[in-house]
Amino acid sequence: MATTRSSEEEETLKHRYLTVSKILLLITMMYIIWIALLLIGSFTLKLAGDWAVLTLEQWVLSAIALLSIVIVIEVLFLLHHMVLQQHQGKPKKTRQPAYLKGKQVHTITLPLGAQGGIFSKTFIAIDDHRVLNLRYQMIPPSDLWGTQR
Repeated sequence: MATTRSSEEEETLKHRYLTVSKILLLITMMYIIWIALLLIGSFTLKLAGDWAVLTLEQWVLSAIALLSIVIVIEVLFLLHHMVLQQHQGKPKKTRQPAYLKGKQVHTITLPLGAQGGIFSKTFIAIDDHRVLNLRYQMIPPSDLWGTQR
Protein backbone atom coordinates (compact mmCIF):
# COMPACT_ATOMS: atom_id res chain seq x y z
CA MET A 1 0.00 0.00 0.00
CA ALA A 2 2.89 2.34 0.76
CA THR A 3 4.35 1.70 -2.69
CA THR A 4 1.09 2.63 -4.39
CA ARG A 5 0.87 5.82 -2.35
CA SER A 6 4.41 6.88 -3.26
CA SER A 7 3.72 5.89 -6.85
CA GLU A 8 0.59 8.07 -6.87
CA GLU A 9 2.51 10.93 -5.27
CA GLU A 10 5.24 10.54 -7.88
CA GLU A 11 2.69 10.65 -10.69
CA THR A 12 1.07 13.76 -9.19
CA LEU A 13 4.47 15.40 -8.84
CA LYS A 14 5.35 14.48 -12.43
CA HIS A 15 2.07 15.97 -13.64
CA ARG A 16 2.71 19.21 -11.70
CA TYR A 17 6.28 19.48 -13.02
CA LEU A 18 5.04 18.92 -16.57
CA THR A 19 2.32 21.56 -16.19
CA VAL A 20 4.73 24.13 -14.75
CA SER A 21 7.26 23.32 -17.46
CA LYS A 22 4.65 23.90 -20.16
CA ILE A 23 3.65 27.24 -18.62
CA LEU A 24 7.30 28.33 -18.35
CA LEU A 25 7.92 27.30 -21.96
CA LEU A 26 4.87 29.26 -23.12
CA ILE A 27 5.92 32.38 -21.21
CA THR A 28 9.46 32.09 -22.53
CA MET A 29 8.31 31.66 -26.14
CA MET A 30 5.99 34.66 -25.88
CA TYR A 31 8.84 36.71 -24.43
CA ILE A 32 11.18 35.67 -27.24
CA ILE A 33 8.53 36.61 -29.83
CA TRP A 34 8.20 40.01 -28.11
CA ILE A 35 12.00 40.50 -28.28
CA ALA A 36 11.93 39.55 -31.98
CA LEU A 37 9.20 42.14 -32.60
CA LEU A 38 11.30 44.74 -30.76
CA LEU A 39 14.30 43.92 -32.91
CA ILE A 40 12.25 44.13 -36.10
CA GLY A 41 10.71 47.42 -34.97
CA SER A 42 14.03 48.92 -34.00
CA PHE A 43 16.13 47.90 -36.98
CA THR A 44 13.78 47.55 -39.95
CA LEU A 45 11.14 50.12 -39.08
CA LYS A 46 13.70 52.50 -37.52
CA LEU A 47 11.55 53.13 -34.46
CA ALA A 48 13.01 55.00 -31.50
CA GLY A 49 14.91 52.94 -28.95
CA ASP A 50 12.44 53.40 -26.10
CA TRP A 51 9.12 53.04 -27.92
CA ALA A 52 8.33 49.90 -25.92
CA VAL A 53 8.76 51.45 -22.43
CA LEU A 54 12.27 50.00 -21.96
CA THR A 55 15.26 50.31 -24.21
CA LEU A 56 16.24 47.42 -26.47
CA GLU A 57 19.23 46.60 -24.25
CA GLN A 58 17.02 46.41 -21.16
CA TRP A 59 14.59 44.07 -22.93
CA VAL A 60 17.44 41.81 -24.06
CA LEU A 61 18.93 41.75 -20.54
CA SER A 62 15.53 40.92 -19.05
CA ALA A 63 15.15 38.10 -21.61
CA ILE A 64 18.54 36.71 -20.59
CA ALA A 65 17.50 36.87 -16.92
CA LEU A 66 14.17 35.16 -17.67
CA LEU A 67 15.84 32.38 -19.64
CA SER A 68 18.38 31.87 -16.85
CA ILE A 69 15.64 31.58 -14.24
CA VAL A 70 13.64 29.14 -16.39
CA ILE A 71 16.73 26.98 -17.00
CA VAL A 72 17.51 26.88 -13.26
CA ILE A 73 13.91 25.89 -12.42
CA GLU A 74 13.90 23.15 -15.07
CA VAL A 75 17.24 21.79 -13.82
CA LEU A 76 15.86 21.73 -10.25
CA PHE A 77 12.78 19.83 -11.46
CA LEU A 78 15.00 17.32 -13.26
CA LEU A 79 17.33 16.85 -10.28
CA HIS A 80 14.41 16.39 -7.89
CA HIS A 81 12.86 13.80 -10.18
CA MET A 82 16.19 11.96 -10.51
CA VAL A 83 16.65 11.92 -6.73
CA LEU A 84 13.16 10.45 -6.28
CA GLN A 85 13.91 7.81 -8.91
CA GLN A 86 17.16 6.83 -7.19
CA HIS A 87 15.50 6.79 -3.77
CA GLN A 88 12.80 4.41 -4.99
CA GLY A 89 15.27 2.32 -6.96
CA LYS A 90 17.46 1.55 -3.96
CA PRO A 91 17.21 -2.07 -2.98
CA LYS A 92 16.10 -2.60 0.57
CA LYS A 93 18.54 -4.13 2.98
CA THR A 94 18.40 -7.85 2.61
CA ARG A 95 18.57 -9.88 5.77
CA GLN A 96 20.61 -12.96 6.16
CA PRO A 97 18.31 -15.96 6.34
CA ALA A 98 17.48 -16.89 9.93
CA TYR A 99 18.03 -20.45 11.12
CA LEU A 100 16.45 -22.36 14.00
CA LYS A 101 17.97 -25.71 14.94
CA GLY A 102 19.61 -25.94 11.50
CA LYS A 103 16.40 -25.14 9.59
CA GLN A 104 15.85 -21.96 7.57
CA VAL A 105 13.08 -19.79 9.06
CA HIS A 106 10.62 -17.95 6.77
CA THR A 107 8.74 -15.25 8.69
CA ILE A 108 5.34 -13.77 7.84
CA THR A 109 3.94 -10.94 9.96
CA LEU A 110 0.21 -10.21 10.12
CA PRO A 111 -1.01 -7.56 9.59
CA LEU A 112 1.55 -6.94 6.86
CA GLY A 113 4.20 -4.39 7.81
CA ALA A 114 3.15 -4.22 11.46
CA GLN A 115 5.90 -3.02 13.75
CA GLY A 116 5.89 -2.76 17.51
CA GLY A 117 3.40 -4.15 19.94
CA ILE A 118 3.01 -7.71 21.16
CA PHE A 119 3.08 -10.62 18.71
CA SER A 120 2.25 -14.29 18.94
CA LYS A 121 4.67 -16.63 17.22
CA THR A 122 3.71 -19.95 15.68
CA PHE A 123 6.35 -22.18 14.13
CA ILE A 124 5.21 -24.64 11.45
CA ALA A 125 7.57 -27.19 9.92
CA ILE A 126 7.46 -27.03 6.13
CA ASP A 127 9.98 -29.79 5.42
CA ASP A 128 13.26 -31.08 6.83
CA HIS A 129 15.11 -27.85 5.97
CA ARG A 130 12.53 -25.06 6.38
CA VAL A 131 10.26 -23.66 9.10
CA LEU A 132 7.45 -21.10 8.77
CA ASN A 133 7.21 -18.48 11.53
CA LEU A 134 3.74 -16.86 11.64
CA ARG A 135 3.80 -13.67 13.69
CA TYR A 136 0.38 -12.23 14.49
CA GLN A 137 0.08 -8.83 16.17
CA MET A 138 -1.98 -9.39 19.30
CA ILE A 139 -1.72 -5.87 20.78
CA PRO A 140 -0.80 -2.86 18.58
CA PRO A 141 1.72 -0.30 19.89
CA SER A 142 -0.98 2.38 20.17
CA ASP A 143 -2.75 0.26 22.82
CA LEU A 144 0.48 -0.15 24.75
CA TRP A 145 1.84 3.39 24.66
CA GLY A 146 -1.12 5.45 23.46
CA THR A 147 -0.43 8.14 20.89
CA GLN A 148 2.91 9.16 22.43
CA ARG A 149 4.90 7.17 19.88
